[in-house]
Amino acid sequence: MYLTQPLHRALQQFPDRPMTICGDRVRTTREVVDRVARLAASLVGLGVRDGDRVGILARNSDRYHEFFFASWWMGAAAHPVNIRWSPAEIGYALDDSLTEVLLVDDAFAHLAPDLKERCPGLHTLIHCGDGPTPQGMLGYEELVAGFDPVPDIRQGDDEPALLLYTGGTTALPKGVATSHRRLLTSMHGSMLVSRAVEPGSVTLLTAPLFHIAAFCSWHNQNVVGGTQVFLPAFSAEGFLDAVQRHRVTSCILVPAMVQAICEHPQRERYDVSSLRTVTYGGAGSPESLLHRAMKAFPRAGFTQGYGMTETGVLTVLGREEHREGGTRLRSAGRATAGVEIAVVGPAGRPLPAGEVGEVVTRGGHVMLGYWRKPELTHEALKDGWFHTGDAGYLDEDGYLYLVDRLKDMIITGGENVYSAEVENAVASHPAVATCAVIGVPDPQWGERVHAVVVLRPGHTPTADGIRAHTKSLVAGYKAPRSVEFVETLPMSAAGKVLKRLLRDGRTETSDD
Repeated sequence: MYLTQPLHRALQQFPDRPMTICGDRVRTTREVVDRVARLAASLVGLGVRDGDRVGILARNSDRYHEFFFASWWMGAAAHPVNIRWSPAEIGYALDDSLTEVLLVDDAFAHLAPDLKERCPGLHTLIHCGDGPTPQGMLGYEELVAGFDPVPDIRQGDDEPALLLYTGGTTALPKGVATSHRRLLTSMHGSMLVSRAVEPGSVTLLTAPLFHIAAFCSWHNQNVVGGTQVFLPAFSAEGFLDAVQRHRVTSCILVPAMVQAICEHPQRERYDVSSLRTVTYGGAGSPESLLHRAMKAFPRAGFTQGYGMTETGVLTVLGREEHREGGTRLRSAGRATAGVEIAVVGPAGRPLPAGEVGEVVTRGGHVMLGYWRKPELTHEALKDGWFHTGDAGYLDEDGYLYLVDRLKDMIITGGENVYSAEVENAVASHPAVATCAVIGVPDPQWGERVHAVVVLRPGHTPTADGIRAHTKSLVAGYKAPRSVEFVETLPMSAAGKVLKRLLRDGRTETSDD
């Protein structure tokens, strides 16, 4: 099993079909394969060897697409870097991974001198943007044009293919190393269940490709064949325009994107009838927002995916469950093909249906391990099970319901409160755009439930009104005892609220 196989299949079956669209650039399969083979040759010429890491610090583009395939074509592991990190975090990941060659686009070229200083082993920077090549960098297009194509070595199976660093929201980032076989095992299993992409369809890439969810969406389309449309950065208008212009059939969105699209004042002017599948994930999505999205895209089927960088996709809630509605919409779905999940107690024993514990998983989809961190790998992988750190429960039919990150559980007056349940209740208030619920120190209760709320434009509810609404939906002890109104919530690149910043009293957007 090797990740370049879809290129060879596509070249054989539909060589002249558009494979990538980025702005005004449209390239066929034949053109892309030729460019990949030439870029791979240039990497070899720059001293990259089998098993080395090749990094990229860039926004989504057709060159990102070529970077992935060229890295695998010549036997390297791809290392996509989080573009929302600070220079210190980026430098740490490059240094820790021993990355010697880095592709950088226009948006991040200004960081080059700093990164070179922080990372003594980083000897080559390749400019993959559209502007003039900065001094001290090599030009991407010049490299592609200057080398003859080399054959694909077709390296795969258990060889490392991808190195993704976790968000670093609680400690130093950890590099998650995974192989060709493990990535394909995960993606094939999820595709079998979700049916999110079809041969010849058009996928729109809006979420950043350094994130595992966007990566899986991208490569799933490669596997079945079709066209990839790249947006360098998300905006609601850019998304709607791309769907209309390119007749997009599938996409993946995080809840913050869904909200922005639903609230765009000109949304109904755009023709989105081509959209057949909307996959959402990356953070809990309130039911109220999901219902708005389903009305905004009435011809699209909705699927939800739950997983982690370390595991790929674990569960899928499919189209049928979304059509049926009801309590299933609160679940994360059921295990995908080839994935085993369980919910265990503190002693590691499986719990009965309906009882909350830690979600664990095992199978051929789990990472190789944390890069150069054997102790952390051993801690996460116990008796063959990967421990996710997520709290949840399984129902009688195997549907997984997530209730919180274990570390985010609030204990108030001796009662366990799961923030996700409270957030869902608060978010159903008509004035609430989005919210986060955290525990803050309280002299009487140990912790009190605290809601941080972003309001919809034109609404001015009181804290008491929010509390009263929440109490009508959940037990009184779960309702927030205090409410804070803010302009924005600090978000990670994966669309998750950074609750540690909220606990520290910070609500500004973070670079984590």
